Amino acid sequence: MPENIEQAPARKDLAAFIIMCLATYLGLINIQIVNSSFKEIQGGLAIGPEQVSWVLTSTLIAEVIMLPVAGWLCRLFSTKWLFAGCLFGFTLASAGCAIAWNLESMIAFRALQGFCGGALMPLVFATTYHVFPRHQHTAVMTILSFVLVTPIAIAPLVGGWITEALTWRWMFWFSIPPGIILMLASIAFIKIDKTEFSLARNIDFLGIALAAASLLFLIVVLEEGRRHDWFDSRLILALATASVISAYLFIWRELSCQHPVVDLKVFVNRDFSVGCFYTFIYGAIFFVPFFLLPLYLAEIRAIDTLQIGTIIVVLGISMAISSPLAGIMVRVLHLRWVAFIGFGGMAVGNWLQGNLTADVGFSELILPQVVRGISSQFCWLSCVILALGSIDPAKVKNASSLYSLFMRLGAAVAIAVGSTQLENNTVRHYSEIADTVSFDQPSVSESIPALTNLFTGQYGASPTADQAGLTLLVELVTQQATIMAFNDVTKNTALLSAMALLLLPLFRRKTNQ
Repeated sequence: MPENIEQAPARKDLAAFIIMCLATYLGLINIQIVNSSFKEIQGGLAIGPEQVSWVLTSTLIAEVIMLPVAGWLCRLFSTKWLFAGCLFGFTLASAGCAIAWNLESMIAFRALQGFCGGALMPLVFATTYHVFPRHQHTAVMTILSFVLVTPIAIAPLVGGWITEALTWRWMFWFSIPPGIILMLASIAFIKIDKTEFSLARNIDFLGIALAAASLLFLIVVLEEGRRHDWFDSRLILALATASVISAYLFIWRELSCQHPVVDLKVFVNRDFSVGCFYTFIYGAIFFVPFFLLPLYLAEIRAIDTLQIGTIIVVLGISMAISSPLAGIMVRVLHLRWVAFIGFGGMAVGNWLQGNLTADVGFSELILPQVVRGISSQFCWLSCVILALGSIDPAKVKNASSLYSLFMRLGAAVAIAVGSTQLENNTVRHYSEIADTVSFDQPSVSESIPALTNLFTGQYGASPTADQAGLTLLVELVTQQATIMAFNDVTKNTALLSAMALLLLPLFRRKTNQ
């Protein structure tokens, strides 16, 4: 494979790249499509709300385990066969999800989806830097910013529509035909590199095991920590300790091993390290508000899945529209200023979203999503160009896998922390509001009869009506405390976005040219 390509890619390579983009688009939609249909899946599998979260968590665990080794596997099997194999596994897993008969089967098939889907994005990154000449990288990454990011925003709408029109199982059935077609197309058109089976003679099994163990323990800690009071639980403490020790041993192993499965020396490249750091931040500030908004709409506003998807799709449309603009800005501005626009805009958008009320209207929800959608593309492009733009093409497979991992980890860590803050702040705000509510206060004493009157038609003038009125008052206090907690967590991501601006002098590359 040529390391310095200065001519336009051949038609077959361009066709291969398009096929890979379409397959990755399909994979990302299928992974995220369940986000708006948890209630329906919960009912269909007869499981509880605590268990249904593993439908997404199992995918995330398998995905992050695949990411570090995706670059090495690509060299071993070649881009063609790894990509086609992942599509085969992904399509097979989709069929399994469609017929899942219990929680255990769904977790197994979703994990297979995550493992196979986890390799798709870094393979597309690597192909970009191998196939296209340097002067086209910015334009291609602009296209990728649409392909790789917008599915996250539109997937809930697609899932909501399918679930409302048919059943949640059809979310997986629909992905099978295009999955088969794209797998066959991958075999026919992808001829970018060759297999390196010689790598199999020196497989770093210990490195693979340590990486998998560290990431597995970490994701389980992040997922289950809140339910077990974090480090007050011996189990969580043990898993966290095991994750840290495994990570330390993995780093030591890969730096000392003659044939590492993951080349950590790529972090010597300053731009790559800074890009990974900022994509970790981006994963946090983008995905936490994205995670919280559907919860607010479902729990506070009682909006159905299709309506939730409609609101969120505004985010996706804004991202799609802003992609070309971000691409132009990357060409004419220093990357530092592109990142400033992105992270500064995310601070504004997240702060706006952190002003929710019990009766906030549709139009008031739109502006934050538009600001966040536009800003996110500036964040994404500036980070990926900084991180991968100066990497030797021979090392870009490994680098792209590590880069993708950092965004996933940023999202996973931030969502875990944000969920804990949401729960704790709800309790704190409830206590604060309750302490200020006294029946001796005129505003409170006057409201009780009004609340009781709401139930007199049903229960008459009775103690039952009085009790119903008091229960409603408690529910209103709980609702207000929850809203305040939602706003707290969202505004924290805005502050993190603003703090990230302080380190922007680390962006030293002007453009991708």
